[in-house]
Amino acid sequence: MTRFVVLDQITRNQLGEFPTVEEAEACLLRFVNADPSAAEHLEIWDDELDVRLEIDPAALRPAPAA
Repeated sequence: MTRFVVLDQITRNQLGEFPTVEEAEACLLRFVNADPSAAEHLEIWDDELDVRLEIDPAALRPAPAA
């Protein structure tokens, strides 16, 4: 069963459905790492509670290059 949805606010497209919030966050971070400006319009929803989850902005910063 999927509970958490990664959603693009602009297109209203679902970018992934996941059973755990950790998997949803990992998906969202992959999109943000590919395009940091995506952080402004991506969100995670809890389908069971029908609420948008707050995401720590610090977690959305791309990892520094090694």
